[in-house]
Parts: sequence; structure tokens; C-alpha cells
Amino acid sequence: MPRFDLFSPGGFCALNGAAGQDAKGQKVAVGRRMVMVLALSGLAFVARTPSYLLALTAIDLAVLFWLRSGPLSLRREAKMFFWQTLIILALYVIRFGTLAGLWQGFQISWQLFLAFLPGLVFVRTTSQARIVQAFNRVMPCRMAFVLSTCLKFVPYLLAEIKIIYEGQVLRGARILPKDLAKPWHWPDLLHCVVVPAVVQGMALAGNIAMAARARDFGRHPRRTCWPGE
Repeated sequence: MPRFDLFSPGGFCALNGAAGQDAKGQKVAVGRRMVMVLALSGLAFVARTPSYLLALTAIDLAVLFWLRSGPLSLRREAKMFFWQTLIILALYVIRFGTLAGLWQGFQISWQLFLAFLPGLVFVRTTSQARIVQAFNRVMPCRMAFVLSTCLKFVPYLLAEIKIIYEGQVLRGARILPKDLAKPWHWPDLLHCVVVPAVVQGMALAGNIAMAARARDFGRHPRRTCWPGE
């Protein structure tokens, strides 16, 4: 019976033994997805014309739906793009004082979205165990664990922030979009969402570190990963 040094929603990693090994073909598939995701993200920084951005958007959507391992919805990513674009356009208007820079601001937002979209979808649709297995092929297991945990940490933290936000709204905090249109309500957002989110992030990081120590993470130089769905 192998011993385990990490438990996560994506699976857990065994210190020794071959019982947790994944199929070789599945490892290669995850590695290929990672390479394609990195390539798509890199291309976003060199696409600077509308025609190239449209072509890259079509390629991104086609590749992401081809690589998906199950149902894929981009509703969350589209919402993020909407708010990101609003913020960037507002900053451009404040900077230049006119509407002349709106297209440039939209193009910057479009590029940023295409740079992060493949990685966001990859992390959301791939279990941590699969990511660790792919990283273990090219880097030490300790570094693979840290990097994969960082990639999965952001979605967990965003889910916690959403819960905090909804709870504070139910308590009557003035942090709805119509409330935040008034600058004197911004301190409520800081005290009711930002500060609790920072505290919750530190607590999540502490829990991950405690779970790793409790399972003797790092005691053995080589380990295998239990496959996760």
C-alpha cells in the first residue's frame, strides 16, 4: 500500500510505489495540451492587428473545444473579459481625456484576454493530479507540486471570494455594482470583501502547507501521483 503526501480535489500524490501511476498516453496528452496552451498564449502578444486577433480568437476557440475533456462553457471567461474591458477603457479615457484611445484600449484588453484564456481553461478542465504528472516529466517533484498548486490556488480563491461577496450582500453591505458607482461606498468593498479575501487566501495557503506536512511531503525524492478525474 503506497503512502500519500498530498490530498486535493484533483487527486493525491503517493510517495512510493507504482499503484498511483497514470497511463502513459494520458500523461502525454496532458503534456501536449500544456504545450499548445503555452503556444496560444504566446501568440497573443504578437497579434497586433484586428485580422490577426480575429484569426487567433477563432484558433483559440477551435483548439480549446478540441482539447476539452468534457463539457466546456466560457461564460465565466466572457464575463471576465467584459469587466476587464470596461476597466481598461475607463483608464484610457481618464488618461487621454477623450474617446480617441478607446480602440487601442479595447485591443490591449483583447490581447490580454487571449493571453490568459488558454491557461484559464486548461487549469479549470484539468485535475491537479494530471498537471503534476506532466510537470514531473520535466522538473523535480517538489517544484511540480508547488507550481501545480499555484495554478489551482487561484480558482479556489476566486470561489471563496464569490462566497464572501454573496454573504456580505445578504448582510446588507453596499457593494452591489450600482452601489460601487458611488465612490463613498468603496470603503465597504475594501472592508467587506478585500480584507476577508486576503485572510481567506492566507488560510487556504496554510491549510495546503499543513496537509503536505501531515503527509510527509518531501520525505522521499521520488513519488507517484494517484490519478484524479
